[in-house]
Amino acid sequence: MKAFITVLLAVLHGGAGLAILMVSSWFIAACAVAPVNFNYMLPAVVIRALALLRIGSGYAHMWVGHKHLLQLTSLLRVQLFERLFAAQIRQRSEEVEALASHTEAIAAVWVGWVSQQASALLMLMVSAVTLLVLDFPFAGWTIALGVIWLMIMAVLCMQGLTLAKVQVLQEHNFREQSDVVLRSVAIWHLKTVQEQLAQLPSAQTLWQTETSQQRLTLQSMWVFQGLAWALMLMIIYLAIHTQLEGDGGNPLLLVVPMLLLSAGDWLGRSFNGQPALNRYVQGKQALKTLPVEPLQLTDAVPLSDTLKLTDFGSVNLPEQKVTAEFDVCGLYLVGGPSGAGKSQLLQAISGLVASHGQRLCDDEAPGEGLIEGWLYLEQQPVILAATLRHNLTLGRDFSATQLNDVLSKVGLAQLNDLGEWLGPGGRVLSGGERKRLGIARAMLIHSPVWLLDEPFEGLDGAAVSQLVSLLQQDAATRLIIIASHVYPAELQCKDTLILSPVS
Repeated sequence: MKAFITVLLAVLHGGAGLAILMVSSWFIAACAVAPVNFNYMLPAVVIRALALLRIGSGYAHMWVGHKHLLQLTSLLRVQLFERLFAAQIRQRSEEVEALASHTEAIAAVWVGWVSQQASALLMLMVSAVTLLVLDFPFAGWTIALGVIWLMIMAVLCMQGLTLAKVQVLQEHNFREQSDVVLRSVAIWHLKTVQEQLAQLPSAQTLWQTETSQQRLTLQSMWVFQGLAWALMLMIIYLAIHTQLEGDGGNPLLLVVPMLLLSAGDWLGRSFNGQPALNRYVQGKQALKTLPVEPLQLTDAVPLSDTLKLTDFGSVNLPEQKVTAEFDVCGLYLVGGPSGAGKSQLLQAISGLVASHGQRLCDDEAPGEGLIEGWLYLEQQPVILAATLRHNLTLGRDFSATQLNDVLSKVGLAQLNDLGEWLGPGGRVLSGGERKRLGIARAMLIHSPVWLLDEPFEGLDGAAVSQLVSLLQQDAATRLIIIASHVYPAELQCKDTLILSPVS
């Protein structure tokens, strides 16, 4: 409904501007030939009323359009989350672009393109019909203006969409090349400056495509404006040489030439909306080809006694063979140097990655895949470009009291505004705050098993102590396995499993 109201307000905004132009044109000409007793007040009041209508509809269009944009963006992101259920995107850059940019570009098409085209089309139709019905001089020439506009817009859309498809591929390639380079940042110091520069991906072709789109829009506007002016000059020529007899003092003669003279202004927004259509196509194409990998799921398994691992490990590390036993409740630590496979072990226990060896829950082997209800918390939790409330609830229903309570428990009491925006354009969380926000999410989910990957990294001493106290309290009701190379002195574990470096 908001989408159609947005379009309606855009039409009203454009129509009011067009009406101002027509009435003002007539008023200017009428003032030149009007008798002494001419009523100047009435046209002035009409123009003032139309100006107020234009301003009001313009602000209303922005307000309703913004509301619709947020609502549709939220809906598209929920649909994306549903699509990503039991699936994952291997490339984090693709994930961020999909959540932040592509969904917003799709949602913005109503405000940025549809409403502008609908407004322009209806203004052309209404102005042509009105002028023809009222028998304005040269009214039929507005039909020629409409035909010109349609032809130029058709060419602009076809060429613009072709460039948009090319840009999608170029952005994908540039993102992949950038990921490769950034993953090798740890060894940049081993290379010469020339070697580093030679390996950096170039955005030159991407920039050229973007520039081509901008140039195409600008050229289309100038061609349309030029042809509109050509029509105006032809009308002036005909009026002077053939049709002034008996009509020379008619103020209505000025209306159609003024419409043609200012056509670039009252129809220009339709051309400026082309980038919104291009971004819409890019976003649709990117989401359609999003590299989503399905995850195998297995039903929740009862865990009332022990979790046993025998020669167990991730398939990504064939040499990893871990034998261990975990009680149904308690705090356990998996340690070892960097590269020992701590993260891979936790992911294999949860079923996030395939495993080898034996994993038994109460002496029964669960199926292959991610175990429903078990929680794996990665090293760097994903923070959505959304409100604090949305980042905590992730689509679930919790009261403000519950959310503030868990924030206080994890040491984030300073985040007391649940409506505060996180991410680009809002509050940027530090690495430690991101980790504690991830723990807060976990506390809202009644999971029997927590698998926490490096929860203490990036936290100061006070924050570590607070988190340790919290985890030891929660370990009384669930199994918590922590993978960490940081061993807080106050951490009291049932057992510690130290992994050797993978050879």
